[in-house]
Amino acid sequence: MSTRYSILPVALVCFSSLHAQLTILTQFNPANTSDLCGVAFNAPDGEIMVIGCSASVIDRYAEDGTFLSSADVIGEGANDVDIDMSPADLVMNGTFVAQGQLLLVNGETDEAEIYAIDEVTNTVIDTLITGFGVSHVVGGSYHPQRGTFFLVQDKVPGGFQADRIAEVDATTGDTIQTFSTMPQFQVNYGDLDISPVSGHLFVVSSDESTIAEFTPDGVFITEHALPVGVSNLSGIALDNDLQGAWVCNTSGMVFKLGNFPISVPELAINSMATVQPNPANDHVLVTFIDAPSGALSFTLVDALGRSVASPVLNPARGKGGSVLVDLAGVSTGCYTLLLAGDGIREAHRLVVEH
Repeated sequence: MSTRYSILPVALVCFSSLHAQLTILTQFNPANTSDLCGVAFNAPDGEIMVIGCSASVIDRYAEDGTFLSSADVIGEGANDVDIDMSPADLVMNGTFVAQGQLLLVNGETDEAEIYAIDEVTNTVIDTLITGFGVSHVVGGSYHPQRGTFFLVQDKVPGGFQADRIAEVDATTGDTIQTFSTMPQFQVNYGDLDISPVSGHLFVVSSDESTIAEFTPDGVFITEHALPVGVSNLSGIALDNDLQGAWVCNTSGMVFKLGNFPISVPELAINSMATVQPNPANDHVLVTFIDAPSGALSFTLVDALGRSVASPVLNPARGKGGSVLVDLAGVSTGCYTLLLAGDGIREAHRLVVEH
């Protein structure tokens, strides 16, 4: 069966350019808040909301750092705490929560608690008691495409519980799945937020000089180096204009980062492989510049960041340093083909059309 290229003009919509180095667009030192543990961005009002570690109030600032107001923290004070804005209408614990309401994650209450808080009255809409955490959940966010919450726990518990992300049912609080951020990324004071485009998770940590990117199913994508002068991150909030991300650190600084990789990366820098044909029909040939040593893993990720059924590999049908990937069971659509192995970690955008 031959590959049909007539869909190429449409397929080009699926492709994105390589992400650039993150830059600092603006920064400020909140006058009323220090030792920051969480940040949220209220796009309609242009407000930056921050919460300090073990703080009793949430402070609001204009984007230029001007202090606006404070509101009491709901629930007990916590050193492991995060705030976020609901990115879409959602149902939490059976209660409707409108887009733009405040979400507060208290991760110091053994298993984490999520509060939905009315933006106008600062009263609790409802509370979700989750089944995840051992008093060290440091951040979380709602995934609008999947209708679930994602929570991240730091390194302190040790063992299996350390450096772990969980997907949590928004109605019951039950844990759907968990995966480790290690060995790629260690979480201390930290947080995560979710791209509204790719559905990928972006994780920050005070122990790391990068921002880690994972699919919602736990596939590590890459790390994005922080600009010079930005370190010890404890919170992240993606900007709704899709042009940046607000981050805060344990030293009490707030930064807006530009060139933020909201969408799925097309191709890793210094690519070691080519993927042809693309668009593809029943198979695609992955050819390596140098034949890789050791085992390789191939993962297909869809446009929502979900891992699809593992592709069937047939190295015997390739020639030299190549592998034939069978796509017969893969639905038509836009995907990212992730390659990982000894010295290789890269992502290729792939269009499948049957």
